[in-house]
Formats: sequence, structure tokens, C-alpha cells
Amino acid sequence: MATVDANGQTCLEKAGIQERSEEMVRSIYTPEDQYSATHPNAVSDGDPKGKGTKHGGHGAWLPSCNGVASNAINYSNFDTFNGGGKYDIEGRNDIGGRNKAMASQLYGPEHPYGANLINTEENIAQGQFYVK
Repeated sequence: MATVDANGQTCLEKAGIQERSEEMVRSIYTPEDQYSATHPNAVSDGDPKGKGTKHGGHGAWLPSCNGVASNAINYSNFDTFNGGGKYDIEGRNDIGGRNKAMASQLYGPEHPYGANLINTEENIAQGQFYVK
């Protein structure tokens, strides 16, 4: 748990308050247009900016003043397939992109990769070491 002073503030909150005025000058976000997990610049909606999916499912953590996390991030429901910006999905200048990579893959959501799909009998017959 984070250490709290007599004013009820953690060291992280104190540092944030001290830096806020300087950071607000550089920020494109305002109290009327706050950045959040559902902001268009955070959501993967076809432009290069957003990476998230709005479906997160993972928690956040706060470090204490001694650098120890008060709780861990839970990625159990984290949507890693639908996230990413335009260039993550489509690539750029004919390089990369999830769509191109998925088109050339043998395995995918309908045909997932797994150890039971591989027949190693011929390899074993030719001397491959294996553990029973």
C-alpha cells in the first residue's frame, strides 16, 4: 500500500500536483476533453493514434514511495487481437501489419496452433530425443 502523509497524499500525488501546471501547458487534452480509455485518441478506430480496444479488463497499479507496486496488473481479459492503430493493423509502406501477417499464417482463430497438431513420429523414428 502506498505511503500517505498527514494531508492524505501519496508521494506520487504530491509529484503530480507539482508538475501538473507545467504539463497542462503542453497537453492537447483539457478538462472538457479529457484523455481516457474511451477517448478517440486511445481507441483503435482506424487511425494511427489509438491502440486500445475499450474492452481492457486489466487493472492498474500504483507504486508506493519505495517503488513496490501495491497490486499487479491483471491481463486475463486483455484483448490483444483487436487493438493497435492503423499501421499496426494494415502496416505502412507495404511493410508489416497484422492483416498481412494473418493472411500468411497457417494458424489463426479458426485453426489455432497447438502441440497436438504436430505429428513427430517421423522425427522420433529418425532419432529425435523425446520425453515420454
